[in-house]
Amino acid sequence: MPYLTMIAVLSVLLQFTAVIFALRLIPLTRKAMAWTLLSIAFLLMASRRTIDLLFGQNIFQDPVIHNYSTKTVALIISIFIVSGVYFTKRIFEQQKRDAEQLRKFCMAVEQSSSATVIFTPAGIIEYVNPKFCEINQTTAEQLAGKKPGFLTTKCTPQSTLNKIWNRINIGGTWKSEFYNKDADGQDFWSRAVISPIKNDKDAITFFIATFEDITIEKRQQQAIKELSLHDNLTQLPNRKLFHNKLQQAIEVARTGEQMLAVLLLDINNFKAINNSLGHLAGDVILRDIANRLNHISQQDHSHTLARMGGDEFLLFTTNTSHDKTTELASQLYQSISQPFYVENRNFELSANIGYAMYPEHGDSAEKLIKNADIAMYAAKGSSRNIIKYSPSLDDGKLKRLELSSHFRQAAMDDEFVLYYQPQMDFKNGRIIGAEALIRWLHPEYGLLPPDDFIELAEQSGHIYMITEWIISHALQQLAEWHNNGHDIQLSVNISATDIQNPELVSLLETEMIRHKIEPAWLKLEITENSLMLYTSQTTSALSRITELGIAISIDDFGTGYSSLQYLTKMPVTHIKIDKSFVMQMLISDQDAVIVRSTIDLAHNLGLLITAEGIENQETHDILEILGCDYAQGHHLAKPMNNKAYMNWLSLFNTQSTVMNSATVPA
Repeated sequence: MPYLTMIAVLSVLLQFTAVIFALRLIPLTRKAMAWTLLSIAFLLMASRRTIDLLFGQNIFQDPVIHNYSTKTVALIISIFIVSGVYFTKRIFEQQKRDAEQLRKFCMAVEQSSSATVIFTPAGIIEYVNPKFCEINQTTAEQLAGKKPGFLTTKCTPQSTLNKIWNRINIGGTWKSEFYNKDADGQDFWSRAVISPIKNDKDAITFFIATFEDITIEKRQQQAIKELSLHDNLTQLPNRKLFHNKLQQAIEVARTGEQMLAVLLLDINNFKAINNSLGHLAGDVILRDIANRLNHISQQDHSHTLARMGGDEFLLFTTNTSHDKTTELASQLYQSISQPFYVENRNFELSANIGYAMYPEHGDSAEKLIKNADIAMYAAKGSSRNIIKYSPSLDDGKLKRLELSSHFRQAAMDDEFVLYYQPQMDFKNGRIIGAEALIRWLHPEYGLLPPDDFIELAEQSGHIYMITEWIISHALQQLAEWHNNGHDIQLSVNISATDIQNPELVSLLETEMIRHKIEPAWLKLEITENSLMLYTSQTTSALSRITELGIAISIDDFGTGYSSLQYLTKMPVTHIKIDKSFVMQMLISDQDAVIVRSTIDLAHNLGLLITAEGIENQETHDILEILGCDYAQGHHLAKPMNNKAYMNWLSLFNTQSTVMNSATVPA
């Protein structure tokens, strides 16, 4: 066989072998298909050349076979070449798309607001995006070849770093939050995702970490947390934070065998301020109260002050004693007793304080707060403003809860009763009327005075229901007196809350018509502090009452901070001097001056004046000399029920008649 023919045949065999091996070794991808088709085309071209050589060497003598084979092979070659070119074109198009996607991905990473870093399994940085450089205030060149700062920062515990490496080295993804400091030493937080990058053999070649700056989010969460632990109005710790700090302080006190005290302070009549001046003015006073208490609290690092809610404040003090706690409570009370100046008015407030001691009264935060609360409520129901907890007070707390839940039933069952205390005219010694005073004939606790339940009724929202009962029964009794020939006036007490009730005037009008009451027979008494708390609202309500012909008297005069300006604007006709001044006027020159000045003031303003709390004849005589109009007190008579009052009145009138007859000359 000629030399060229042997080469041609050998070439064809080698190319066929190469094609077979290529098809067996490479996957049938688009690129592989193009390579295969073009290889077959070149193989066929070589085969055609081989046939030409064989025909030229007279091995193939048939020209038909030669022409057919070469033309057929040429056609097949053309088909394979076209197909190969088509697949090659598709390959270039895919590469172009891949390159575009890669470009977009690179742009996204480069311009991302998240910091991105790629590092080797050894922890060496291969790539960082601009955001990562911005956070670390460095350049990509300076970071190249170094270890990622987030994995070496002192802000992240070593135990956490070990967990991260253990997780990602086995092919897992780590998601967490990191705390760090920037180049300026400022705190910042990042939310990180660290994932491995594997090759086609499932071996880890790189790690990619992305960081999202969540500093603002963290600060907002911290702010929300602070708000959840602090009172929005006063910025003091709230009850939750106070409870946590108190529990910690108890543990310290237990270890050091120290005493600890919890004080609970409640502001009296604060609801009346909100109702009269509005909640904005009430908020001003609450902030003022918080500042006063905080001023005392900050004088000693052992004090912790909080706002419990509403008008109640909590304070605990560590390493203390009974005497120190009493002194601290007194300081708190005195700070509240100073006048408050709001909307061009002075207001006097008072507080009740209860306190409990660790370990004597409890060994937990809940127990101490609860017992301080019980002591505070005991203070509200007594003449003392500061009371230390004792186990005996628990019965009083239970009693208040029971009373609070039975007001409505008591009114329905007529458990309330009215007592009457006479009022006498100094000029002629006649009984001109009486003051109606409510009592509660409780089936378990017996006859309860108003001090035991009126304030509780105001706090629980039942006061107007009781006022309705009083007005209805008092006017019914007044009608009976007049029907029986007793020409007397009846005084009825109205609370500050009652004055603001729009139904009060219509209630009075309805009951007066129902019982055929003349307006001159009735007088309403409202405390001086109530008048000051309720200004324009009170003036409007009282004006409507006086339009009915009912007289208005200011009760407990001298205990508040009223001014002559408001006194002259109010439609009042009577003043009642508070009994605390009357009862002390014999032993206190200051109280005597107040009584005398009040009588002069009332007469100069054209008002009638009543002195209550007259306990003896000497006080009675002095008031008569000073020109007081009416007398009321135990020296004349104690409060009594209707039957006793009628018997007393009959006896008094009889004695008066006899005495007057004895003084007439024969």
